[in-house]
Amino acid sequence: METTFFYGLYVLIWPAITLGVLILICTATYRDVKKAVHNNKNIV
Repeated sequence: METTFFYGLYVLIWPAITLGVLILICTATYRDVKKAVHNNKNIV
C-alpha cells in the first residue's frame, strides 16, 4: 500500500514540475519581448 502511494505521488508530481517550468519559460519570454519592444529592438 505504501509503495503504491509513493509511485502515485511520483507519477503525479511530474506534471506539476513541468507546468512550473513552462510558466517560468513563458514569463521570461514575455519579459524579454516587453523589454525589446520598449527598447525598439528585435527579440531575435
